[in-house]
Amino acid sequence: METSIFTRDGKIWTRFKVKVKELQMYARLLKKYVDIHKPVKQSSRYIYFEVEGDLLNQ
Repeated sequence: METSIFTRDGKIWTRFKVKVKELQMYARLLKKYVDIHKPVKQSSRYIYFEVEGDLLNQ
């Protein structure tokens, strides 16, 4: 799983990039922050989730 910080419309967002094969392993952690049934983007290899706020530097 990779995490990154970006800015959209003047707000800070955190993006989670998870391999499809590893989603079950990280599901518990991600459920605290995002709805894992509604990804922002999905490809054949990765699933992307976004949440507003800086979760890396808290």
